[in-house]
Amino acid sequence: MNYNETSQWAADLGSGYSAIRPLGEGGMGTLYRAHKDSLDVDVVIKRVKQKFKGRMDERAEANILKTLKHKYLPRIYDVIESPSGYVYTIMDMIPGENMQNYVKTHGPVSQKLAYRWACQLCEVIAYLHSQVPPILHCDIKPSNIMITPAGDICVIDFNTSLVFSKGVLAIGATPGYAAPEQYTRPGASPDTIETVPLEETMPLRGYKDAFAYQNVRSNKDPSGRGVSNSVTAAQATNAGGYGTISKRTDVYGIGATLYYAITGQQPGHSLKDVRPITSYKLKFSRSFLLIIARAMMKRQEERFCDAQEMLRALQDIHAIDGRYKKVVHSQRVVAAVSLVLAVSGTLAILFGVQRIGVERYAAYDALVRKGRTAADEMRFDEAEQDLQQAIAIYDDQLEAYVEQAVLLYRQGKYQECIDAVETTQSRELKYYSRQSVANLYNVAAEAYYELESYESAATMYQKAIGYSPDILSYYQGEATALIQLGDYSGADEVLAEMAKAVPDAEQSGAYQVVQSELLRKQGDLPDALDAARKAIGSADGNDQLARAYRLAASICEDIGDSMLSEEINLLNQGIEQLPDGYYNALAGQLASAYIRQAEATGNPGYQKDALRTYQQLEKNGNTTLEVRLNIAMLQYQLHDFSKAMEMLQALKKDYPKDYRVYKWLAFVQGELDLQNGASYTKTLGYYETAAELYRAEQASGVYDPQMDELDRMARNNWQ
Repeated sequence: MNYNETSQWAADLGSGYSAIRPLGEGGMGTLYRAHKDSLDVDVVIKRVKQKFKGRMDERAEANILKTLKHKYLPRIYDVIESPSGYVYTIMDMIPGENMQNYVKTHGPVSQKLAYRWACQLCEVIAYLHSQVPPILHCDIKPSNIMITPAGDICVIDFNTSLVFSKGVLAIGATPGYAAPEQYTRPGASPDTIETVPLEETMPLRGYKDAFAYQNVRSNKDPSGRGVSNSVTAAQATNAGGYGTISKRTDVYGIGATLYYAITGQQPGHSLKDVRPITSYKLKFSRSFLLIIARAMMKRQEERFCDAQEMLRALQDIHAIDGRYKKVVHSQRVVAAVSLVLAVSGTLAILFGVQRIGVERYAAYDALVRKGRTAADEMRFDEAEQDLQQAIAIYDDQLEAYVEQAVLLYRQGKYQECIDAVETTQSRELKYYSRQSVANLYNVAAEAYYELESYESAATMYQKAIGYSPDILSYYQGEATALIQLGDYSGADEVLAEMAKAVPDAEQSGAYQVVQSELLRKQGDLPDALDAARKAIGSADGNDQLARAYRLAASICEDIGDSMLSEEINLLNQGIEQLPDGYYNALAGQLASAYIRQAEATGNPGYQKDALRTYQQLEKNGNTTLEVRLNIAMLQYQLHDFSKAMEMLQALKKDYPKDYRVYKWLAFVQGELDLQNGASYTKTLGYYETAAELYRAEQASGVYDPQMDELDRMARNNWQ
């Protein structure tokens, strides 16, 4: 540094820093390395450029980071606003090099390292998203991610971050890593969109055509309906159908960063054609590549809803890979069968092409119907076999794939159901009825609804309506999803469409369900329950009836313990009235009600009822972690420790990274050690694993009071 610069630093920062030397230019400031003498630590000092004054909140980065604490974020020591007009942010010196330089030096990384970085990046961004209000980074890219000597990441440079409830701090857009919604102009269409002419990481606020304004749910939804759901200046960059900045904006940045890490190539501009990650010849698991591809979808509703959902997908990647291998195996079987059919096709010259075609389709249709019946009767393995046989006959027909998605939904495998629907959308499939397409979108919508991804659910219901506009339940689904999003006027518009499209819709169970949901959200629980009961009495079909029973029971739960008996009676009544295939749709809610009744009354008989219900769910094919954990928990509470341990050991193999499994292993092993007079070595081992995994969850905002109880027992009982 020259004399003038040294004098300027001394005047601005005082004498507490030594060995100051430049590191390079940042997005909005100049970076320097220095030694903070009072703490005897090396630090990075960021000096914000004067040309950015007035376009950003100069203290934003520090004000955000000083309130945060995470192992993948730097520590902020101080912020100094100097009389000269510069703002200095003093933060940890993160050893290592940024990801961009790392990849340039070492080349594209392996799947093992990319997977590690992906999980860490999702974890820290999920932590930011979990803050109140949520914090969005808005400029995730390789140069903003440090790679430490230990091989871990550290996310830096928060000058582009946005805190939802406090307005725009500074919204940046780095070509290749910024999502479409960070560029587009208000009022443009996706096909003719223009970019705001940004400099690299230039803040948008106050810059030419980018300005704060009121928007209504992308102005028009796919049906042309305007929906009143206004947003604030904190979401100022909406345009062209790509939506406002949201948690999904950061998801795009994560995906684009991983794209660079494993290919060594910067992704193309998000508003133009981006080369698909799957088109590279990479030795990576197909599932890992598809997770990155989903994160980088142009339209927000097609991405993961937030970093936490993306992290769950990454943690479940081994199961996803297993499903993918199963699909590949099925496709090979299809290819073999197709070869046989091709030979049979040669014989068709002798026996008549038309007759062979009719008989072949008749066999296909019979298997699809047989699979549907087996699913209705909860014979899920048999249903899967029938549908696979149908696909072996026609692998380019939609109907069997729809029934496979329904089958997954009935078993409570909601994410797998969505994955199956997305797989069908990646191929050109034939269908004999538009209703088949509507059914496909409807089952995806139902799965999204169960996962509480209400925006995606509403979109899928809209698509179902487009193919079959006379089905009341589709309108009901879209309206209730909008209600969950707080868009009551949008729900009213859907009801108006329903009344226009279907005669006497106002007297239907679907209409009553929506009215009940509206009343429930407005806090009028008695009237909401009355409307739900009316829906039960006027339900159109079994799907509608199941939805009405579940809604009525949920309202009873909202009212409180005084309605527990009514809640249980309603759910049992629904199970008795509906076909066996609907048991799984109501049983989880029933088991939960039994557990709450046991807690309210102290009667262990209700725990036994809950256990039987969960065990029937598992027998019916719902083998999710939650169902099996609840079985183990109830067995523990009923002092059947050996069976609880058997279930938990199986779960440990299937879910080796879930702290809840080890939590219950510690509880159960503690009781077994107490009975046997053994030392608590094994118990404490389970406890320590649970505590370590739980700490990572805490960083994402998770709090589990049972872990407090586990800590107390480890200190006082198991020493």
